[in-house]
Amino acid sequence: MAAFSSRTGYRFVRTAFLALASAAAFAPGPARAEVFARVPAAREMAVCGDTLFVGTKGSSVYAVPLSGGRARRVASGFSAPNGVACSRGRLFVASRDRVTAFEIGRGGTLSGRRDIRHGLPNSGAHSLRYIAVGPDSRLYVSLGSPCNICLPRGLQGTIVSMNQDGSGLRRVAWGVRNSVGFDWRGGTMYFTDNGADRMGDDIPPDELNVLRPGGFYGFPYFGGQIRLSGFEHATPPARQIPPVLNFQAHVAALGIHFFRSLGGDALVAQHGSWDRSVPVGYQVVRVRFRGGRPVSATPFIRNVGRPVDVKEAPDGAILVSDDAGGAIHVFRR
Repeated sequence: MAAFSSRTGYRFVRTAFLALASAAAFAPGPARAEVFARVPAAREMAVCGDTLFVGTKGSSVYAVPLSGGRARRVASGFSAPNGVACSRGRLFVASRDRVTAFEIGRGGTLSGRRDIRHGLPNSGAHSLRYIAVGPDSRLYVSLGSPCNICLPRGLQGTIVSMNQDGSGLRRVAWGVRNSVGFDWRGGTMYFTDNGADRMGDDIPPDELNVLRPGGFYGFPYFGGQIRLSGFEHATPPARQIPPVLNFQAHVAALGIHFFRSLGGDALVAQHGSWDRSVPVGYQVVRVRFRGGRPVSATPFIRNVGRPVDVKEAPDGAILVSDDAGGAIHVFRR
């Protein structure tokens, strides 16, 4: 969702968050919950061997032993290192303007810091990058649009992929407003996208999309399949690939992960609305699949602050990051 900037907006979100947190417990599914670790402004997570790495909205990346223990800062000096992913003994960090690689040592120590890609485009309020390693071993990075509703330029409003040394950059999706979560199911990539603000409480929807390499996903002409303000009569540059599932407007669908322990269904973190008259989101939903297609999204975990990302621990536990509470929550069944 677009960032709020006023004191009024802050009070609204805080009031909504407290109201939802006091009224809700997690929905049927997990049976036990606890704070796994405290991490300031926790965002994307990466399970790497026996270590959980956590990106943040601040300047640092943290490591938490999956066996339990306190989080520790293992790298710093970034501008919003939101995205973390690991592959072949290396950790990749996506910050506002670059992708950085490290060698992972024992106990989650990092060494050999090297920027593999510089000059990521300015995405304004949507500059918190998500990163993941695909089945093709390439790095996938989201590059948000710089606005609520406007025409992106260059690589703004895209998802790109690159080799693990930063070479071979390709645009794999465009017309994307702000994706902050993607994962693969059976070799197919699914990604969330945040709908536009200031068009009312109930439109446009947030989205779940399937990647068709090179495909156009509609922004700023469409949100879901609804025409966006200012572009109602404009001609799109290509045919839109519509969402495969619509989420409620303004829930701020972010991280998505397909879980072995849920039979291949996905969990999606809904960060929560900031400008809706009745707050929505502030939960994790389960996206159920039938016949290889997503058919529904229902509440699965509540009372986790403002969830950002979801991951599966080696023992099947569900890990949820919460940037408002500065915590990683763990849910065991």
